[in-house]
Amino acid sequence: MPVCHGAGGLAAQHRFGARYGTAVIFLGVAKILLGLLFGSSLELALDEFPETVLGALLLVAGLELAISGLKQSEEVRRSCFGQGWFILLLTAITALVHKTFIGFAAGASAVLVLNARWWAQQQFARRWQSIEE
Repeated sequence: MPVCHGAGGLAAQHRFGARYGTAVIFLGVAKILLGLLFGSSLELALDEFPETVLGALLLVAGLELAISGLKQSEEVRRSCFGQGWFILLLTAITALVHKTFIGFAAGASAVLVLNARWWAQQQFARRWQSIEE
């Protein structure tokens, strides 16, 4: 379960009810207190935490990020020709099969190629209209 202040951690915190900055402060204070009170024995307890529960929490956090990525503005959807699902799946599958950075690079490259294609089509359409006039 992501608990840092990165995108996954914030998405997970928001999905599970955190709406204000006090939630992050409370989480930080709780972690400091647990670390001070239990020290290295806390590591043993966390090792026994069921991985299936962590997997389910991580799935929910990932879906929250995926859904927010698909709810982009109309301009973003037009520029990528509605290929949000394609980019999402390409990035996710590549990251799972290879490494996270390679997945990111594949997704970013797909966005750049689709945006270049959209831009070229827009330029062609403008030139075609000016020729017809």
